[in-house]
Amino acid sequence: MPVCTTLSKTYNASKTYDKNMGILLKIQTNTLSWVIIFPVDCPSPIFFFDLWRMLSKNKIKFLRGLQRKKERKISNFYIVEGLKLVAEILSTGHDWQEIYATESWCRANPLFVDDKRLVLINEKDLAQISSLSSPNEVLMVLKRDAVKDLSFIVSEPLVLALDGISDPGNLGTIIRMADWFGVRHILCSNETVDKYNPKVIQSAMGSIQRVQLYYGNLIEILTKFESHTIIACDLSGTSIYEYHFKKPLVLVVGNESHGISDILSAMVQQNITIPSFSSSPIDSLNVSVATGIVLSTIQGHTKLKNL
Repeated sequence: MPVCTTLSKTYNASKTYDKNMGILLKIQTNTLSWVIIFPVDCPSPIFFFDLWRMLSKNKIKFLRGLQRKKERKISNFYIVEGLKLVAEILSTGHDWQEIYATESWCRANPLFVDDKRLVLINEKDLAQISSLSSPNEVLMVLKRDAVKDLSFIVSEPLVLALDGISDPGNLGTIIRMADWFGVRHILCSNETVDKYNPKVIQSAMGSIQRVQLYYGNLIEILTKFESHTIIACDLSGTSIYEYHFKKPLVLVVGNESHGISDILSAMVQQNITIPSFSSSPIDSLNVSVATGIVLSTIQGHTKLKNL
């Protein structure tokens, strides 16, 4: 098979002629093969792949295992799925380990076709390794972030602390809220759901790459924030529209059902609440919604003070 060079890349190429189909040009790269057909009666060429890479049972088992916290911790990998999320990660230049993609994704992203880390798979295999009910063309495997030092976060003017947030969707939305309101660091109790849970990543979208989460004993961690006022959301607290927020602050948000633990409540210096303006019997807000409202109020209040 002769060799041709195009766009500074080298490919093996062969050409054949079929009286019914026309000219068939086969191009072999490191990862897959393409067939380009120049039909007899059509001036436009037709492109398609002729090589599918079947996933082994062990590989499928490994990738499916990354949906579980234990396997993610052991392997030190996690998964990201879907066109938008994968595209955002690729655009940032963030390092990745592998991409498992369908033909349609490969056609739309030709720059990655010759990358040895790209694995072309069919829809059936994608469905087997995906955590989504409707898989969307591509799944990416990334390495988990290394544990970071907390010492430099103490100088941050606004930090979020989560005590036992258990719903993945809530955590993902809180991460996205934090990103929107300029909060770059979130402290999490060990009981808070894992940030690499697929549902967290889907809810957080690209914010998972921009907001740093730290897990540990919140009691011990918060003792390092001596210069910060520790405030917490509580139904019996002062209205957020009456309290005068002054940074540096740590905003503590509790579990969806039980709120903040008693031992952590003892460290809180000020409780705040979002007052209701309704006569309906609603007694509370979703924790992610409440977090967004409070962050908006804090940032708006402190910005107005600085004008």
